[in-house]
Order: sequence, then C-alpha cells, then structure tokens
Amino acid sequence: MAVNTRTEYALRVLLELSQSDMLSAAKICEAQQLPKKYIEHLLAMLKNAGIVSSTAGSQGGYSLAKGPDQISFLDLLNAVGDRSYDTSCEIDSPRHCIGKACNLTNYFSELNDKIKEVFRTYSLADIKQTWKGENNETR
Repeated sequence: MAVNTRTEYALRVLLELSQSDMLSAAKICEAQQLPKKYIEHLLAMLKNAGIVSSTAGSQGGYSLAKGPDQISFLDLLNAVGDRSYDTSCEIDSPRHCIGKACNLTNYFSELNDKIKEVFRTYSLADIKQTWKGENNETR
C-alpha cells in the first residue's frame, strides 16, 4: 500500500501532538517542515473526526482529543478520506471489475474487511514507539 501525502502528513501531525500538551499549527509545521495551509486543512479534518481538539487564543493550539492508544491507523485513514487501501467492489462503479456483480465481489469485500482489521489494530501509541527522528533517535 502506498501511503498518500495526506495520510503521511496527518500521521506526522499526530506524532508531534503526541509529544506535547498543545501545539500551534505553525510549531507543528516548523518541527516537521510541512506547508502550513495544508496542515491547517488536515487539522480541520482531524478535528471534525474527533481525533484532535483546538483551543483559540494566543495560548491556544491543537492537542489530541483522545489518548494515542485510542487512535487507530484506520481512524486516521478515515479522517483524511484515504481509501487507497480499499479493495471492495462496488456494483455499478467503474472503479473495479466490469461494472456489475462478478464472482470476485465477495473475495474483495472479505479482503477489504481483513485489511481494515489490521489497520484498526495499530494505534498511534504503537506507531509512536517506532517513530524515528532526523538523527535516527527515537523521539
């Protein structure tokens, strides 16, 4: 599975937030060398999904809305609308198959369910344990 930019950047944002009580979008962007407008858009998506919360004002910023162990990789994928992993067939969709029910529909649906279950088992806390900084030191 190729991870798209939205997912990678959102994961990097969440990892930064997992290191602090509250961070501004500017601080996250500075730490991760990410474009601010794009990150602000991702933060809004993560907030709408209930993964991050925000506080307004000069001392405000963003924080995780739940503990890192309660945020799954699947939650992140859903929050940013990344369905690149989805193998399920949709009847009448040009995305897969021949546009009608076929013998592979059940197989691809079952495969998709298994992939989702794997992604559900990885939490932000799990990912954080293997996260390496620029100097190859665990943060």
